[in-house]
Amino acid sequence: MVEANEEGCKMDLEEQMRIIAIVKCKLSAKSARLISLMISGSDLYGFSSYDSDVDLRGIFIYNTNALLGLEHPKETIEMKIGNYDIVMHELGKTMKLAYKGNANILEHISTKQIYTSLEFLELQDLIVLNKKGIYNSFKGLATHNYKKFIMTGRKKTIKKYLYVFRGLMAGIYALQVGKLEPDLEKLSRHFKVQEVKALIKLKKEGKEKNGLPPKMDTGSIELAIEKLFSKIDKAYVKTSLTEPTKDDWKELNNFLVKTRKKYIDT
Repeated sequence: MVEANEEGCKMDLEEQMRIIAIVKCKLSAKSARLISLMISGSDLYGFSSYDSDVDLRGIFIYNTNALLGLEHPKETIEMKIGNYDIVMHELGKTMKLAYKGNANILEHISTKQIYTSLEFLELQDLIVLNKKGIYNSFKGLATHNYKKFIMTGRKKTIKKYLYVFRGLMAGIYALQVGKLEPDLEKLSRHFKVQEVKALIKLKKEGKEKNGLPPKMDTGSIELAIEKLFSKIDKAYVKTSLTEPTKDDWKELNNFLVKTRKKYIDT
C-alpha cells in the first residue's frame, strides 16, 4: 500500500471546488469521469516561488463504452485553466506506470488529494513500491538533469541543481525507509545537506533560472551530489523493497476489470 502524506494545500476550498467542477465538466464531454486530483510540481516538491504556476495531476476513467469501438481515446488529457496546468492519465495507464515503479505516478498516488473517489482509495491499497522502478526513476531524473544540463553547462541553473538533489534524495529515502517523500525541504533536513537549503531559498525568491551565485561554494555542491549518487546505489543494494509479483498484477487487473464493468452503461 502507498501511504498518503499530510501536506497542506495551496488552494482554498472554494477554489478547489471551482477547478474540480470545471475538470469534471470537461471530462464528461469526453465520456470520462474524474478519479483523483492533486497538486504537484514545485508546490509538492517544497520550493514553489511567488510566480509559480500551479501544476495539477490526476487520474480519470473513460466510460467503458468509449473503449469498445475502433477509435481508442487518448490515455492522457491535458488542460490549461487560468494559471493551472493540468495533466491526467487514464486509470489503466496509471496502473501500468505505477506497477513498473514510475516515481512521478507513485508520488501522485501517495500524496494528499484535493479530490478523491472510492476507486482511488481502493487503488492506493493495491499499489506497492517497486524496488527497481523507484531506483531507476529517481536516479534517472537526477542523472538526466546533471549530465544534460549541469555538466554540459547548457542550463547550469538553480532549478536544475534542485532536480538533481530531489531525484537522489527522494530515491534514497524511498529505498531506505520504504515510503515516498517528495518535499525537498524535508529531505534536505533528513539528509542534513545545507547546500540544498540555500538553493531552495534562491528558488523561492524567483531566481530558479539563474546560475549559482559567486559566493556559493560550487565544489561543496558537486561533492554533495557525488556522495548522493554513491549513496543511492548502496541504498538500492540494501533496500528491503521488492519487485511486484504476478499476484500483484492479477489484483490490479481484477480491480480494473471490476471498475470498467461498473461504468459500462453510463
